[in-house]
Amino acid sequence: MRYIRFLKPPRLQGTTLSALITITSDLGDSFLAEDVILVASLCSADADGEIALRKVLKWTSGMRSLPVAFDTGHTDIEWPAQLHVSLKGSPESDHFEVHYSLNADLPSLVSAWSGIIDPPSGLYIAEKKVERRFMPLNNRTLSIWEETGESIARHLWDAGIALSAYLDRVVSLQANGLDILERVLSSATYKKLRVLELGTGCGIVGIGLAQSVPDCEVLLTDLAEAEEIVARNIEIMKPAMSSSVSFTTLDWDEPLPRDVQSKALDLIIVADCTYNADSSPSLVRTLSALVNRSPRAIVLVAMKVRHSSEAVFFELMTDAGFAIGCQTALQVPGDEEKPTETVDVGLDAIYCAVSGARRLTIDYLADDSQRYAV
Repeated sequence: MRYIRFLKPPRLQGTTLSALITITSDLGDSFLAEDVILVASLCSADADGEIALRKVLKWTSGMRSLPVAFDTGHTDIEWPAQLHVSLKGSPESDHFEVHYSLNADLPSLVSAWSGIIDPPSGLYIAEKKVERRFMPLNNRTLSIWEETGESIARHLWDAGIALSAYLDRVVSLQANGLDILERVLSSATYKKLRVLELGTGCGIVGIGLAQSVPDCEVLLTDLAEAEEIVARNIEIMKPAMSSSVSFTTLDWDEPLPRDVQSKALDLIIVADCTYNADSSPSLVRTLSALVNRSPRAIVLVAMKVRHSSEAVFFELMTDAGFAIGCQTALQVPGDEEKPTETVDVGLDAIYCAVSGARRLTIDYLADDSQRYAV
């Protein structure tokens, strides 16, 4: 999967609106190595997003960046406005089923909406944030802001989007989910579903779930540095009936906060948090502390394995009493070497035999050659 990003956010100087974009992987460590046609649109910032200016751009293999420029002097623009850059021919919002189509013949590109530009209010440079708009199967737009700076902690990662899309399909009965997970999600029809997410980043998984499942109470947790971006995404979310989302700071190296200790949980979510092997012991200790207080909770872990050192997470999970239950797979368009082909993504169900607790992990692997037993 590739992401359109603003290296330089839109800026209005005189009548020229300019920006600099790139197309990279989630970690920004590789660039799109394909020729693709993009469309840049200057849209009003209201719900309808009426287009004032539009330009076709070409990204060529080997590029590292691509300038975007508009002459606004001859157009009546309804300010405030946002700059939207997307793959030509794609819908306004990125549909989950498009990103995970089994017949994808192009790399999956996540489009970008810039921050607001509003010259009448003195705002000539957009903030260094980008908005992603996804369209789940429930047709309730999932809008998520992320930062464009160097901190990967407040960016969207592949596994978070993959897990959001998978949960959306399961809730919409468009995918065969793992049995225990389906039972937990369906329990919201007769009782409140209580969910906690560790290392939430921008909050896409927990917020997406609360927009899909009625009577769902989601607590997003991360370090304090994530609170501002998460609060912004909570503010603009569109929750399902009787569902809510909140945030609290949780450091895996510290004891559980008092408000977390008091919660009885049904589902614990961890998306793309195992890339740093040094943090795995703290993560597993935190998971153990949570399920000790909620012994019937399920732990759902989504990951895209990036290096072999991440195996230590599963070793520690095994030591804590976890064992593989069942497996299934998704296909995601593109990998680092063959961006126009699909790759298998593994989903592993892991149970815990300790004290009869039931715990579940979905393990996202790059391909079958990286699969290993725990």
